[in-house]
Amino acid sequence: MSKWDLSSFYPNEAEWEKDFESLKSEIGQFADFKGKLGDFETFKKYHELDEAITKKIYKVYSYAHLASDLNLKDTDKLSRSQKVSLLLSQLGQIASYVSPEIIELGEEKVYSFLEKDASLKPHLFNYQKLFRGQTHILDADKEKLLANLSPIRSIPTSLYQALSVIDRIDETVKLSTGEEVLVTQAQFRALLENAKNPADRKLIFETLYKKYVDNKSAFAATYNLVLQQLSANAKNRNYESTLDAALFHNNIPTSVFLNLKDTAYENTHLLKRYIEIKKKALGMDEYFTYDRFLPLAKSDKKYPYAEAKQLFIESIQGFPKEFIEAQLDAVKDGFVDAYPQDGKRTGAYSSGVYGHHPYILLNHNDTLDSVFTLAHEAGHSAHSIFSDANQPMPISDYTIFVAEIASTFNEHALLDYLVQKAETKEEKIELLTMAIDNIHSTFYRQTLFATYEYEANKLVAEGKPVTEQALSKIMIDLYKHYYDLDITKEPGKQYVWAYIPHLFHTPFYVYQYATSFSASLKIYDNVKSKVSGAFDNYVKMLKSGGSMYPVDQAKMAGADLTNKETFLAVVKRLESLLDQLEAALK
Repeated sequence: MSKWDLSSFYPNEAEWEKDFESLKSEIGQFADFKGKLGDFETFKKYHELDEAITKKIYKVYSYAHLASDLNLKDTDKLSRSQKVSLLLSQLGQIASYVSPEIIELGEEKVYSFLEKDASLKPHLFNYQKLFRGQTHILDADKEKLLANLSPIRSIPTSLYQALSVIDRIDETVKLSTGEEVLVTQAQFRALLENAKNPADRKLIFETLYKKYVDNKSAFAATYNLVLQQLSANAKNRNYESTLDAALFHNNIPTSVFLNLKDTAYENTHLLKRYIEIKKKALGMDEYFTYDRFLPLAKSDKKYPYAEAKQLFIESIQGFPKEFIEAQLDAVKDGFVDAYPQDGKRTGAYSSGVYGHHPYILLNHNDTLDSVFTLAHEAGHSAHSIFSDANQPMPISDYTIFVAEIASTFNEHALLDYLVQKAETKEEKIELLTMAIDNIHSTFYRQTLFATYEYEANKLVAEGKPVTEQALSKIMIDLYKHYYDLDITKEPGKQYVWAYIPHLFHTPFYVYQYATSFSASLKIYDNVKSKVSGAFDNYVKMLKSGGSMYPVDQAKMAGADLTNKETFLAVVKRLESLLDQLEAALK
């Protein structure tokens, strides 16, 4: 079954309503602990209540947001999801006193409380992080004031969803062949891959990007809200910058971000070389960004979801049994929603909360690329399965930073398996280009977008206007440097910043794709090279959940991200793949 079965949360919406209503009354109990956490018994009871309510929140939230994501146009489901978000905001307001009060107790007293009772010991690492960041925690009154503003923080996300999904009307266009196709976000790449006529590719591209052109000012105003919120948070909490605020909580050195940004920026000659290889092979005089999906070799083979799942399972058979079992569990029937449908959230994700099996959302379109997307999301879900089985709830939630290591590791394994299965020159070329495109999209393209975020935040820091022209100029300059392409020749492409949902939903997220890709490639190479303990160390990282800082977890698994050489290894791999591709084409 390639559809979600959400009955593992609730058998029906009436049961969900019961839990939601009970939560509304229960969260008020947190107010009873204010000013009393210095007493050990009260301190313990607070954590017991917090764990009980958190478990119920996980259940209520997951059911509402997963059901809504299946059809964002269903106003009843969207309303339930929004009701939970408002409830969480209320909880944040009620419990805003907790962190300031804990800090006021002092490290010595809090740690002595944790030592007194085994049930409290799992909170140690989280409190170590809290005390490390105490200079960024305000007094109780100021924390309450900021918590009162929390409902406003979700406005940019809601606006973006409305602009990009809910109010979107997909258009049907007629190609030069006479075929009529519906241009949707989910089908965009597949349509471009199959369009042989340059005019058709241009039409498909401009049709999809039309909504960004038509609503450019609204998207810019929405993104300005994101940037202003990031700036206000950094100032209110005494961070040096928005980047510092984004990195501090997980103790990620600024050098990790800057080394990534600079390594990609200084090694764009390989991207330009790849474009020239493609132009020569395809007999093109002019190259546009939407031509990047054109295959150098491609079979007409389709990969229905069932076959994609089978290929992924085959690709991991050489790994230890424990690892295989977690991956099989990840793609179990009822926990993957495979195919696109009207109103369904675009893209793909794995959603996991403690105590419940993770769910995978896909928009599978039967392409080879969608096979890799399945492997990617299965890596996330397996990571959650490992973490939940080995860590208590307070430290089970791993960071995004290490999450992408688990997902891209699976992609490396799948690629190697498919290369080994290749029987013809065309298959080899197709897979080599897929490997190159993977490095481009995950390492270079995501770093380009991370650099864009870095520069866009500087507009606010320097007091400059945030307009669609200013945002687009950053993107125009970056595309010129990375690819030597003038994207103003492609009406709408300068608004690619509006096309990327992560910039609006989860700021300073995309750089983690590139860092994690670099780390997973290093770890995977260690496994392939049979470095002693390499796979054991990797699984150890998956099991560690959120019990360590992410840079330390990556290092434990065999990848030191504070060393620029880790990123340069990706550059060297791309150069090797380009050499192989040129040889294969000759």
